[in-house]
Amino acid sequence: MLYSSVNFNKTDQIDISDRGLAFGDGIFTTAKIVDGEIQYRQQHLQRLQAGCSRLAIVDVDWLNLNLELSKAAKQQPLATLKVIISAGNSQRGYSRAGIASPTIIVTVSEFPCHYHLWQQQGVVLGLSSIKLGINPQLAGLKHLNRLEQVLIRNELDTLNVDEVIVTDLNDNIVECNTANIFWLNNNIWYTPELDTAGVKGIIRNKILSTLTNVQTIKADVGQLKNAQAMFICNSLLGLAAVKQFNDLPMNIAPVHALQQQLKIGLD
Repeated sequence: MLYSSVNFNKTDQIDISDRGLAFGDGIFTTAKIVDGEIQYRQQHLQRLQAGCSRLAIVDVDWLNLNLELSKAAKQQPLATLKVIISAGNSQRGYSRAGIASPTIIVTVSEFPCHYHLWQQQGVVLGLSSIKLGINPQLAGLKHLNRLEQVLIRNELDTLNVDEVIVTDLNDNIVECNTANIFWLNNNIWYTPELDTAGVKGIIRNKILSTLTNVQTIKADVGQLKNAQAMFICNSLLGLAAVKQFNDLPMNIAPVHALQQQLKIGLD
């Protein structure tokens, strides 16, 4: 760990009554630090604010959090920033009654260096047998309830692929274990709707707001057989082309062209 603080104090520790620990009652975001600067800083803060609003987490000290982010990122040439906001400490049980304030955790860790290789050479993509539950109330949020992703990662560790596509209980494509997914067909980029499951990533949002030839749809894995190209994306990775999906070779050239166009994932 390169840096850590709890409630803006480097010597504080997590209380055993913290609701993030007990119930996953909170949200988080993960950002890339380059030359002491947090990429997409405002978008990450907006994500945290929107998540707190949806989960009714109040009294977050946004001013001091902003200052803490600058302190944490300072002098880091390349690293990973993570911010966790839990609802705070409470008595036993689900009730939030009596909470004094949220818990804010800021950490900086090493950057996953294999991402550079993924950007340059592409990834091999498989399919997870584990399906995501459907919950419109939490869909899109990067909340602390990540047990589904832990189970998916456990399965991924047994497979000879870099990442896996994950579907929901209705067999609709949602995302990958740690990334959003796009595919190209007849000059249109497609990505799953995330109204019942999944995380609306910051790079996904940038692509949706920038490109004109992109659509969100509900699709099953069978619809990928005609895909001409495919990529995965997240805030640390940027874009990485899929070079193979379930033994089907993919064309990576359109993704590299998109990387150049959007200036994403060119480290």
